[in-house]
Amino acid sequence: AVMAGISEGEVAVYDRQLRLWGVQAQQRLLSAKVLVWGLEGCNVEVCKNLVLAGVSLTIRDHRMVATADVAFDYFLREGDIGQNRAKCASQRVQEMNPLCTVSSSSDAPEEISDAAALRAALKGYDVVVLALGVLGFDVAQASIVDAACRDVDTSFLMTLSSGEMAFFFSNLHEHTMHEKSSAQGAGAVATPQAPTVEKFSFASFKEWLQCTPAELQRQKVDASILLVSLFLAFSHSNKQASPEMAGKFEDYCRTVAKCTPSVDGCAELKDVYACFFLEPLMHVASVVAGLLAQEVIKAITKRDPPMMNSVCFNAHTSCALVERIPAPPKAPVKRKAEEVADLLD
Repeated sequence: AVMAGISEGEVAVYDRQLRLWGVQAQQRLLSAKVLVWGLEGCNVEVCKNLVLAGVSLTIRDHRMVATADVAFDYFLREGDIGQNRAKCASQRVQEMNPLCTVSSSSDAPEEISDAAALRAALKGYDVVVLALGVLGFDVAQASIVDAACRDVDTSFLMTLSSGEMAFFFSNLHEHTMHEKSSAQGAGAVATPQAPTVEKFSFASFKEWLQCTPAELQRQKVDASILLVSLFLAFSHSNKQASPEMAGKFEDYCRTVAKCTPSVDGCAELKDVYACFFLEPLMHVASVVAGLLAQEVIKAITKRDPPMMNSVCFNAHTSCALVERIPAPPKAPVKRKAEEVADLLD
């Protein structure tokens, strides 16, 4: 029998997913719409992961295909060089799942300066996945996009990578989880547990940026995320970032931020900085895009707890670490009645 809201063809294609996370979650995925803004780094793999899950996409990028793009992005071909990368790639992403709708946009990010136009451009999407490079590494503009997403109730995720490392920030705003999957290995069919409603309150990207690298270092945040924080803080203070500014970045870390983290597998700070402007290693993009797509699916289906709110994978250590920035307030320590009495004496 055909399941409610899902055609017979969709049941055949998504059979494994229906068994994994259920009919209701798959219905939400099929009716969802995601904007992948910037076809670079982890976002290439994210397109593949989401379209195979049944999510309809709009791929937006105003840039033209270059030779280096063809070498990294398997959705592009040599014949695409000089053409719009979103338009070229969207046709091949569509081929991966004809049951989804994959469209493209070549609009430049000019409407960011117009709050009403930006909200109109984002309205109707369930999730926006933004690659910082498509904005020319303008951190202030990324913060504006994040705020606009909150205004139109659209979840926001931002990706950034550097060679052997890749990072993403997520902001699902006020997110409510309605279901939690059964424990792994509990059975062949993953039936949800009794309804478990849990609320998660995410910080904005602006609040994330207000946490200085020195402050994060005092909180013993992982060095790979400290490096991302330094790059974002440097880009924000300079209102731009370019490969030629590697020396300035090194000086900024030592004299302004007073924070020079040592990251496993990374050479000097100026060399790591230069890698932010190159595509990550393919297996790094693959791992992080898998985690990122999973978070997008959680945002849409409202199933399973999301990771809050910063994730960074380092291929040298083979570890993906999660940090919550800003750190949650510490719960007050409860004292025994005898201790309170002693204080009052």
